[in-house]
Amino acid sequence: MAEEGWVHLDLKPGNVVMGIPPRVIDLSLARTVERAKRLTEHVGTNAYMPPEQCNPRRDVGPPGPPADVWGLGATLYHAVAGELPFRRPRSRDDGAPLEDRFPQLEDAPRAWPVPVPGALSEAILACLRRDPAERPTAAELAGMLRSAVV
Repeated sequence: MAEEGWVHLDLKPGNVVMGIPPRVIDLSLARTVERAKRLTEHVGTNAYMPPEQCNPRRDVGPPGPPADVWGLGATLYHAVAGELPFRRPRSRDDGAPLEDRFPQLEDAPRAWPVPVPGALSEAILACLRRDPAERPTAAELAGMLRSAVV
């Protein structure tokens, strides 16, 4: 989607249909990259949102294509580990501080609860870097994953 100038903003297990080829569904939150940059409130599914999407007014910058890489990384972590990459939120109350609602704003991803091959672990954890500029692009991630499974 990024190469066409769009961001999904809600990549999660329920929005990925496994098949040949895999498909991403539910474009209800999708926006153009330009429109995503203007977000002032969080949108998406809490556990799969990157820091810049949890709080678009933060210093890490506005949501863009790296947000979808994060969502895919969180989805892959969940698929491999059988659990979310971050602890449960301390609160789900809309009035609670953002850090209580979005542990990914403060915490590093949890240690793998199962053995994971090094290249696969590195690829997934690269997606979950806090700084969007440090995450791989979707094309780079595809190469990393290809190398991890070949």
